[in-house]
Amino acid sequence: MGASSWTSRVPYQQDVEAALELARQDAYDRGEYYRATPNTQARTMSEEDYVAWEMAELRRALAEAFGDDADADADDTMARDSWRAAQVEVTDPDSLLDAQIYSGAHSVIDMTGVAPSPEPGMVAPVPDDVLEEVFGTCRPAADAITGAIAGRSLEDFGRWHGAYVVAYDGEHPESIVFFGSSGD
Repeated sequence: MGASSWTSRVPYQQDVEAALELARQDAYDRGEYYRATPNTQARTMSEEDYVAWEMAELRRALAEAFGDDADADADDTMARDSWRAAQVEVTDPDSLLDAQIYSGAHSVIDMTGVAPSPEPGMVAPVPDDVLEEVFGTCRPAADAITGAIAGRSLEDFGRWHGAYVVAYDGEHPESIVFFGSSGD
């Protein structure tokens, strides 16, 4: 599938962690995320039965692709993780991520915290020097931020990373714009 770019804007509040949680919940409530097809096979089997079935399928596929020399002792970690993920009832942004551990949500939901600098799964502030370079100020308006993201003059920090900029109305903080790229 590949990663997806996303943006989310919420009213300003001093607590960026709380603003991120608001953005994540808002994206969930609006259905602005990718939802993988639930693994019904895993839900109907015990963990041990599912892992045995999945590993037999993997061995069959490896033998087809590489002959009988294929590694018969493959690690079952992914099969166990898939079984556990299939047992999750999706009711909020966090349980959505727990239910699709390998694909992500392709939205702000994939960002689970705030970091001072770029870090996978986190949002970080766009550095002041970048804001000055792109906007000529450290207090850009929301429309300017949206335009810069769309025009790619404000680059995100890479796949599975997010960033944020505080948008201003004159001299007053008005909103926080989160943006990034995530999902597989």
